[in-house]
Amino acid sequence: MSNIIELSGRIDNNSSAAIEARINAVLDAQPQTLILDMRGVDFVSSLGLRVMLSAAKRCRKQSTKIALCGVLPQVEEVFQLSGLSAFFPMHPNCEAAQQALA
Repeated sequence: MSNIIELSGRIDNNSSAAIEARINAVLDAQPQTLILDMRGVDFVSSLGLRVMLSAAKRCRKQSTKIALCGVLPQVEEVFQLSGLSAFFPMHPNCEAAQQALA
């Protein structure tokens, strides 16, 4: 079973520390998979991207598969432009992400 973290709103200077803490708390248990449900995220700042990259690096280090689901077009564009889309498989919904990570 995948660990799914639902994120919402903006991932920016105000929310990044709390989001990083949530992700790290799940990763402390060393799950096999981690899915970040991005359906409710409408903006990601450069600091938000750093938090996401940090999560991806930690997942790689501890052999946890990571994926994003439900990424809105404007957020997906930020990942594409920053080059971070290579670190995050993106799926239309959580079910598709779970199947891909299985």
